[in-house]
Order: sequence, then C-alpha cells, then structure tokens
Amino acid sequence: MMSDGAQTRIRWWPLPSDLPNPPFPPGWIGFSLRSWAAICLALATAFWAQLDAPAGAAVTVMIITQPLRGQALSKALYRLIGTALGVAASILLIACFSQDRGMLLGGCALWLAGCTYIGSLERNFRSYGALLAGYTIALVAINVIDTPQNVFDVALSRASCVAIGIASVAFVNMLTGSPKAWQKLADSLEARAREIRDFGRRAMQGETVPDAMETTALAGDILSLSAQITYARTEIDRSTRRSAGARLAIIGMLTVLGSGRAIAHILRHKTITPLARRHVLAWHELREDHSDRYETVSSLIEAMRKEEPDYHPDASDAHFLERSAVMLSNRLHISTGIDTLQHATPAGEALKLAQIAQHPDYVAALVNALRVLLGFSIMAGLCIASDQPASMAALSQAALILTLASTAADTSQFGMGAILGLSLAVLVAVIMNYFILPHVAAFGALALVFLPHTIFACLMLMNGRTSAIGFNYGAFFPVILGLSNHQDYDPLAFISRNIFYLVSGVIAFVILVLLFPPTPRSRRFRIAATIGQDLEAQLRGNGRPAGAALLSLKYDRLAQLLTWTKRMDAGRPINRHVFNRLVMLEDLATTLARVRHYLDEARQAPCLGALSAEAHCLVNSASFPTLAHALPKLSARFLQIAQEATPRERAVAILCAGSLEAVRSTLQDNRSTLLHFGLGRARW
Repeated sequence: MMSDGAQTRIRWWPLPSDLPNPPFPPGWIGFSLRSWAAICLALATAFWAQLDAPAGAAVTVMIITQPLRGQALSKALYRLIGTALGVAASILLIACFSQDRGMLLGGCALWLAGCTYIGSLERNFRSYGALLAGYTIALVAINVIDTPQNVFDVALSRASCVAIGIASVAFVNMLTGSPKAWQKLADSLEARAREIRDFGRRAMQGETVPDAMETTALAGDILSLSAQITYARTEIDRSTRRSAGARLAIIGMLTVLGSGRAIAHILRHKTITPLARRHVLAWHELREDHSDRYETVSSLIEAMRKEEPDYHPDASDAHFLERSAVMLSNRLHISTGIDTLQHATPAGEALKLAQIAQHPDYVAALVNALRVLLGFSIMAGLCIASDQPASMAALSQAALILTLASTAADTSQFGMGAILGLSLAVLVAVIMNYFILPHVAAFGALALVFLPHTIFACLMLMNGRTSAIGFNYGAFFPVILGLSNHQDYDPLAFISRNIFYLVSGVIAFVILVLLFPPTPRSRRFRIAATIGQDLEAQLRGNGRPAGAALLSLKYDRLAQLLTWTKRMDAGRPINRHVFNRLVMLEDLATTLARVRHYLDEARQAPCLGALSAEAHCLVNSASFPTLAHALPKLSARFLQIAQEATPRERAVAILCAGSLEAVRSTLQDNRSTLLHFGLGRARW
C-alpha cells in the first residue's frame, strides 16, 4: 500500500509478487515430456537419414519448443523463413568471396549486424526469424570457409535438420494435444475484461483507483496479449478476422482504462452535478448497446432533461460526459472483440479500429548491431590467429549467442546465462560422453539418457531467472556433446572443440556484460525524449491523429518506461515522481490529439463550423497564458450552441466543450512539468 494524503491506495488485483510461488511452474511435466519426445523423434529421424550433423535436429527442437501449441507452430514458421533467407545469403556470399576470407568474414559480419538491427526492432517470433536469418550464415558460410565447394551440402544438411526438428515438434504437439494458444488468449481477454469493467465502475463511483504505476502495469499486461494473438493465428480458421477481434478487445480495454483514470481525476478535483453522476453510473450498470460516443451523449442528455428540463451541462460536466461516453461506448468493443475471437462473428467497421502500434528503440537496435559486429570481429580475429579447424565452429557459436542476446530484455543477464549455460553443458557433456554413452548401445537407452537432461533444461527455461542459462544449456548441449552417427570419444578432439565453445561464451560475456551494457537510465531517457518530441509535434498541430494507434503506442511506451523505472528502483520517490510526470505528458499529448479530432467533426456541422475553425487556430498557435483565458470561453460558446442544436450537433458540441476543458485542466496540471522539461518554449 502507498499513502496519498489522507487516502490509501489499495491494489485491487494481485500482482505476480503477491501470489505464492509454486515449487515448479504449472504445466512443467507435460512441457518437459513433449520436448523430450520431440528430441527423441528428431534424433531418430536424423540418424535414420544419415545426416552429417544429427545434433542440429535436437538443437532445433530445444530452440522452438514452447509450452503452447500455437507458440511452437508460430516459432517454427519463422524459423523456416529465417533459415531459407540465411541459407540463400550464405550461398551468395560463398559464390562471391570464396577465395577471399577477409571479404567473406566481413560480409558475414555486416549481414549479422543488419539482421540484428531488424530483429531488435521487431517483436515476438518475427524478431526471432530475422535473427535466425543472421546467424544461419554463421552456421553455413563460416563452416565451409575452408571448403567452399561443400556449401550446398552443408546448406542442405542445415535445412534438413531444421525441417526435421520442426516436423518433430509439430507431430508431438498434435499427437499429445498440447494446450492451445487461442483458448488461453480468449480466457485471458475475458479475465482482463472483468478487471477493466470493475475498474470503470470504481472510477465512476468515485472510489480510489490504482495510481499511474499500477494502471500502467495493467495496461502492459493487456498489451502483452498481442503476442498471444500471433501465436493463435497458426491454430484457428478465419484467423484474420479472429485476430482483428482480439486486437479490438485490447484497444477497447486500453480506452476504458484511460477514460477511467480521467474520470477518477475529474471526480477528485472538479465539482460534477449529482444528476450527471447518477445517470452515467446507471448507464454503466444497465446498458451495453451499439451506441457510439455521440449517441451515448445524446441519450444521456435526453434522460437528464426528462428529469430536469432546465439542465444544461457546464464545462466540468461536459468533460465528465465526454470521458464517460468514450468509456461506455468502448465496452462494446471489448465484448464484440472477444466474441469475434471465439466465434468468428462479423464485427463490421469496428475491426478497422484494431490497430496496435509499438514503440521502437532505434538507438538500442543500433547498439545491438554494433555489439554483434564488434564481438564477431574479435572472435574472428582469435579464430584466424589460432589457425585451428575447430575454431570456426566456435565462431559460429559466438555469432549465434551474440545475435540471440540482442532481443533479450536484459542482455547482461543473457551474457551471464551464456557463460554459465555453456560451462554447465560442457561439464554434463564430459560425464555423458565418457561415463554414460560408451555403455549405451541402443537408441532407446539414448532416449532415456536424454530424459533427465531435457526435464532439467525445460525447468530452467520456464523460470524467468534461469531462462537464459536454460536456453544456452539446453539448446547447445547436443552440439557440445558432438552427437553424431559415429560418436567420437577422442579426448583431444573433445577438448579442442569445447575450449572454443567456452571461449565463445567468454567473448559473449565480455561483449554483453562489460561493453555497452544497456542501462535502465539510458533506456528511460530515450523514452522520455520520444515522449517530449511527440508532445512538441502535438503542440504544433502535426502530431499523430487520435485513435487506436496513438493509444496503443502511448501505453506500449509507458509500459517500457515502467519496466526500466522498476529496474532503477521504482520505490525511490524521485523515480516515481519522474514516471508520474512523463505519464502526465503522455496524457497531455493524447488530449491534444483528441480535441483536434472533435473539432474536425464539428467542422461538418453548419452551426459549429466557424467556432470549430476558431478553436483549431487557437489550440495550434496561441500561447499557454492565452489558452488559459480563452479555452473556458470557447467551451462556454460550444455549450451555448448545444442548447438549441439538433441531437447530433448537440452531442458534438458537448464533446468539443468537454475536450477543450480537458486541454485547459491538463495544461494547468502540467505547467510545472512543461517548464521543467523546457517543452513548448515558444508558447510561453
């Protein structure tokens, strides 16, 4: 709990830290057994096909294995695409620079850096596909650097391993009936919808609602469901319509969340007539129809005038009615979106609102690309200096680790996971290669040997704290073991191969942990700079238009901001204060976009066109002191016109008046913040 004056903020939904931690993650038995079965099937198929490197099939299984069927299928799809692009690039580079090792390695380094940059900007398994296209060139082109004539054989072997691994995972998932991603998505959306409805009710009743940090955390949880949409697409028919329905539900939840925060603030700081509060709350409890915000305002005004014929809203009531109408009308988007996801029912024009934008960090992507370029160059220099055949395999390993680390939330943690996971894999490989495998004569016994290894790797993968170690241990163990059709027990070859694997882990650790570490402060600073730039654009009148894309971008940015603030110790008053200030600036930017949207609507009404143009000019060009004096007068003029206008024009006028009042109060609340960050200097 946190105190705020005389009130106490109470968390009304459990955060992950509030829940008891089970000894093992849910579903770990089924996930481990499915992964083990897929590994056994992949190895058996690779051995039967007499592939040169059957361990690659097991590596593919461990890389794409996921708890949900849709996750595995989605990752498999992008793995196929990434492998095809990487193989094509490898053949092209070998064809161009087969006689020039320096140019070949340089081309590989640039390709790796470019794919890392793209993968850092993408998300989910699209990002993985881009990264895979990068490091596949290290697994194909670099491995044949001394024998370029074998590039087609190596490329075919690599593609065969990937295909076998993907087919094994798909077959096991279909055979065992692994959990479905789309059903989990539908259940998660319904659970969040209940929370959001409760949030709106609390806000309208004037109760205490979560503060900016907890509200942003809830918005981040809602936005995280967009990742599950990409997983669900591989499982369901009419996936385009169903996915759009899920996105529509997410946009509806974010809209209700933002409107609810504003309503709670209005009721705390402004005087709203009891009549307006009573009718809006009654509508919230009893109505959920197909009315848009304009029809909702008209219906509310008509109902209130039946009770009090002389009622006319003032600026504060108009602000309250505008936010309430937006929240009430968007509840329909939530229920419609969930219904479309579950039953593929048509949703008409509403699906056009299903746009989810994301905040890209171009600087972080560039740093990731430079980190991969530098690490690969250092490792390539060491490999050339050593002049050992096994060193090229280590160069491929280093490229793979550095590339995959670029999308990790904490690259330092991934670097630690690389050196610890690879060291653990080498230790287990020593035990298995010299004390267990010599006594294994049948594939069934080999499968049983891999069972405890697979369970251990899956348990680490499912734990957030050890996932990096589990990934590096589980995915690369078959390669470190050197599993092949004719197992080699030569200790010198084993030591030579794994020394270079450990060196690649050390290089990855140095590059990821000691050089260019991404600090939470730098990440937060870049997000704050982007918020300031977008606000300046809105102040000039050329910012993004109001809508689903702007709303989702806002909350995606704030969710990232919250992540980095928490890593800087969000409990410190200064960090919480900075976060709250940046949230207020985002609110101001969306308020400015919203008022322009309503003024554009008002231009279509004959009785509002001239006043709308005047308000547009004032909002875009007037100084802040002038706006403070002029906006209340503009709101009053819109409300005066609303008294004699038609129902549609009256609703537009009230929404314009409410949004202008929102701009006035938001500017007043943010005056010190704007001055502190030096925003809108020309308008002071």
